[in-house]
Amino acid sequence: MAELLEILDIVLPVFIVIGIGFVLGRTRFVDDRARSSFSWLVFHVAAPALLFRSTARTPVHEAFNLEILAVTGGVSILLAALVYLATTRIDPARRGVLSQGAHRSNMVFFGLPVILYAFGEEVLGPAAVLIGFMVVVYNLLAVLVLVLPHRSGNPGGGIWATTALEFARNPLILACGGGLLLSATGIDLPLPVDCALELVGHIAAPLALFTVGAGLDFRRLRAEVKPAAAVSALKLLIYPALIYAGLHLVGAGKTELQVTVLIMASPTAVVSYIMAREMKGDEQLAAAIVIGTTLASLVTTSAWLALFRFTG
Repeated sequence: MAELLEILDIVLPVFIVIGIGFVLGRTRFVDDRARSSFSWLVFHVAAPALLFRSTARTPVHEAFNLEILAVTGGVSILLAALVYLATTRIDPARRGVLSQGAHRSNMVFFGLPVILYAFGEEVLGPAAVLIGFMVVVYNLLAVLVLVLPHRSGNPGGGIWATTALEFARNPLILACGGGLLLSATGIDLPLPVDCALELVGHIAAPLALFTVGAGLDFRRLRAEVKPAAAVSALKLLIYPALIYAGLHLVGAGKTELQVTVLIMASPTAVVSYIMAREMKGDEQLAAAIVIGTTLASLVTTSAWLALFRFTG
């Protein structure tokens, strides 16, 4: 009973904040323009501050685990390829959306708050490196699975140039890279800077959850319930289970394994809808997958936490 209450103490605050965001979004206290501003603030300011401070304060040898990065990246590529190959007879506009939806995790807006509430700030250094690495993997896979169904050959050079530019200016990648460089030098952050980054970083988790809730629109789920349900099972159960098995095989530590699985067990990232819209994907299906996985994650996140608590 105590373990169950501990799980609820972690999960319920996350979904209560999402619920508050949803109510305020539906009542128009938070309109699309405000939600867009909140999202920009989290992605470009608050989350980078949190990740930079965490990586800068974590020794490089503790933050950088090549085995975890290899397993997580490898499983993501494998699942994306399997879903892509299994949907050869599906409309090209839907094929890439299904493949992307099955693996692309909402690491910043959902995963970070969950691991913060479950494990505390001490796990953020390694988590920041994982997030920075997976941003690169996810974007490369997104270009491939969304563009290839509409082409007989490989994606054009213009697509790759645009993607490379996005990597170069992605605030999450820049924050993680800058933090790792500072950590490698052994130089401590000046106290006023450290305190300022801490203050800014603290708004990342609640504002991210608030933004997720304000963006929920159940009307987009109704017409795509079956594919959204199938992708939800892949995204929230099969994908993290494969990562869990892979990390066990390489002998990952208990906390490293649990943090990684919880981040990867996040619902499908909201940015997958944006990329689908920009790359001739079925945006209605993409939106349904985001909403469906977000709703289902209440149960699956609790289930993963229960597995960790009861298996030790």
